[in-house]
Amino acid sequence: MQQTNHVALARLEHIRAGALPMPPMWANLALGVGALASGAIEMTTRPEERHLNAFGGVHGGYVAAVLDTVLGLAIYTSIGPDDRHITVDLAVKLLKAPSVGVPLVATSALVHVSRSVGVSQAWLRDTAGVLYAHGTTTCNIRRADAG
Repeated sequence: MQQTNHVALARLEHIRAGALPMPPMWANLALGVGALASGAIEMTTRPEERHLNAFGGVHGGYVAAVLDTVLGLAIYTSIGPDDRHITVDLAVKLLKAPSVGVPLVATSALVHVSRSVGVSQAWLRDTAGVLYAHGTTTCNIRRADAG
């Protein structure tokens, strides 16, 4: 039941082009919009000093939030324009600690979408392809025609 949400893709294109403002959370995460397709999203980021935890490392919550963003967008671009999704489960495996200033690329891919459930997975890598984290999400989908 995968669809292409042209409204969502157009909105993301406008954000990338600067015609629409960056969502505040994306600005907090230093996210940039990269490649876009229905069910497949790429965003760039670069950890900054403000993303450090009390021990001087990049906070795991930063990585989780970056992955949560691309995971949700993979689902949102694959459902109807008036449908909504909400995260039910988010799993993140931190494989390597990112460093401040290192450019990172988060990519996501739709795994499954049905009338009521969407599943996607994502990877956070540096520009050399080194894997820093992997994540999955399950989202509940509320269809606009469900009343």
